[in-house]
Amino acid sequence: MTTKLLYLEKFNVMTCIAHVVDIKNIEGTQHLDIILDQTCFYPRGGGQDWDTGSIQGTDSQNIFEVTEVRLDEHGIVHHIGTYTAGKFIVGAQVLCNVSQERRTLNTRLHSAAHVIDLIIDRLKIPWIPGKGAHYPHMSFVEYEGEIDPQKADALRAQVETACNQVIAQGCANEIRFMPVSQMHTVCRHVPTNIPSNKPGRVVIYCDTFGVPCGGTHVSNVSDIGPITITKIKRDKERVKVSYALK
Repeated sequence: MTTKLLYLEKFNVMTCIAHVVDIKNIEGTQHLDIILDQTCFYPRGGGQDWDTGSIQGTDSQNIFEVTEVRLDEHGIVHHIGTYTAGKFIVGAQVLCNVSQERRTLNTRLHSAAHVIDLIIDRLKIPWIPGKGAHYPHMSFVEYEGEIDPQKADALRAQVETACNQVIAQGCANEIRFMPVSQMHTVCRHVPTNIPSNKPGRVVIYCDTFGVPCGGTHVSNVSDIGPITITKIKRDKERVKVSYALK
């Protein structure tokens, strides 16, 4: 069995109905691990943090606070936390509620990184995307490539201006599912380490720029809001572009 990932199918999925498949004690802690047949909770991965929120029974008398969410190698999502009222039984129907403020911020930060990728592509800078982090206290994307340190600040300003122009203008994003072998038809770069424990998904930014990604994304780039490129520098044989939301 794998957990159906509802947040992959459309933008801004923050509530859903699900059924309890299993409930496990986490050894050495007071926390429980609840497994559902489907979920709207995003598990940590790809540089994006997990969702928090609650799972409650349909009668609202049984409530589970979700403080951590993980996806294992078998495609099963683990909702980790504690009961604040009552308890569930296996087979129970439940209502999942993601903390909207946390999800929205994480989604905006994550999506901003892809707009940076889009601008790097439009400026025809021959960098290859690598890892990234999209957290409120630390957001960056790394690239394989070179940069002249004397021109780094000018490039920083150029990328920031171009990103904010795209965001201010706004454009819709689109979700497509496809085999990894076909992703090169819509993506400039397809990583070799795409996880096999969830469906192959590409998000098309502004009609033309495809990114293979299983994270959460804004439906329109205008939802990101203004960003600041705080620094571009060479860091351990990578070019690191650090950014923040204004």
